[in-house]
Amino acid sequence: MKTSLPPGAYRPANDTWGSFKRLCANLPEGSLAVVDRRVARLHPTLLPTLKARNPRAVVLLTGGEVAKTFEALEQVVAAGLAMPRSGTLIAIGGGTIGDVSTVAAHLLKRGVRLIQVPTTLLAAVDSSLGGKGAVDITVRGRVVKNPVGVFHYAEEAWLCPELYETLSDTQLREGALEAWKMVASLDAELFRAYVRREPSLERMVKDARRLKESVCAKDPYEHQGLRRVLNFGHTFGHVLESVSRFKLSHGDAVGLGMLCALDVGRALGVTPEDAAWKVEDALHQGPGVLGRERTMDLLQRATLKDVTALLSADKKAGSAGELRMVLLTDIGIAVVRDVGAEVWRKLWPVWTRGERP
Repeated sequence: MKTSLPPGAYRPANDTWGSFKRLCANLPEGSLAVVDRRVARLHPTLLPTLKARNPRAVVLLTGGEVAKTFEALEQVVAAGLAMPRSGTLIAIGGGTIGDVSTVAAHLLKRGVRLIQVPTTLLAAVDSSLGGKGAVDITVRGRVVKNPVGVFHYAEEAWLCPELYETLSDTQLREGALEAWKMVASLDAELFRAYVRREPSLERMVKDARRLKESVCAKDPYEHQGLRRVLNFGHTFGHVLESVSRFKLSHGDAVGLGMLCALDVGRALGVTPEDAAWKVEDALHQGPGVLGRERTMDLLQRATLKDVTALLSADKKAGSAGELRMVLLTDIGIAVVRDVGAEVWRKLWPVWTRGERP
C-alpha cells in the first residue's frame, strides 16, 4: 500500500511555471499565507487572488533580515495556531520570507505542507529549493546568520515570471551571482556555455535549480557532508554581510565571498591560478560581481577580533576552530578543505587594500 510522505520530508523538486493567478487556483482553502509587504505593493492583484481562496490568515512581513527573527517567527506561528496538521503554508517572497516560513511550517502542528513562491531571482535559483530554513540570533552585538534552523522540504514551488519583472538591477545581479556560483563550482561545461553566451533568466533559474537538486538528492539532510559544496563563497560572504550590518545583500556578499575563496584556494595551492582568473573574470563579465574595493571598505570597518568571532560562530566551522571552506580544484569541481586561521590572516592585509593577492 502506497503511503504519502510526512510533511517536510525529502521529496524531489516539484517545480511549476506559470502565472500566480493560474497556480493559485489550486491552493487549498484555509491556507496560511506569508507575504512580503513590498511584493504585495508591487503586484496589486496578488492579495485579491490569494483572498479569493479563503485563506485562514495572511501575514505580511517586511523582507530582509528583519524577517528572520524569533519575533517574526512567533507572528507567523500565532497566525497558524488553528491550522490542522493537513494544512498548507504558502510563502510568497524572497529568501528571508522563505526561511522564516520554512521554520514555521516545520513547527506548526509538528509539520504542515509548504509551498514556496520565490519572488526574487536569488530565492528562485537557491533558497526556495533544498528544504533549509533558519532564523538569525545576535551574539555579542553581532547578528549571526542561520544558526537556528530546520529541514522542511516544500511540496511545491511556483515559479511565476511576472513576479520577476519588478526586480531591480541589484536584485537581478545577486540572483545571477548565486546561479553562477553553482555553475562555476559544479558544471564546467555549463560554465563555458555561460561565458560564450549569457543565459536567459528562465534558463538560469532552471539550470541552477537542476544543479542544486542533483546535490540535495544525494544528501537531503546534510548527514554526509555532500551539500557543503553548495557553500562556495558563503564563509567570508556571511562575514561581509554581518560586518555591513546587512546593508550588503546576500547575493553580493556571496559574490565577494567567492573572490575570497578563490584567494584562499590559490594560497593553499588547491585552486590553479588560471582557473581562479577565469572564474573571477567571468563573475565580473557575467553577473557583475562587485569590485574588491567593496571588500576593502567593509573589512576596514572591522577588527580581526570581530572577523574571528564571526567565523568561529559560523555553523560550518570545525570543532578546532578551523574553517570548512569550499574551494575549487578546477572549474566545475568543488572540494571542502579545512583552512587554518593563519591562511586567511595572511590575506587580510591585501583584502583590506582592495587588492588581489
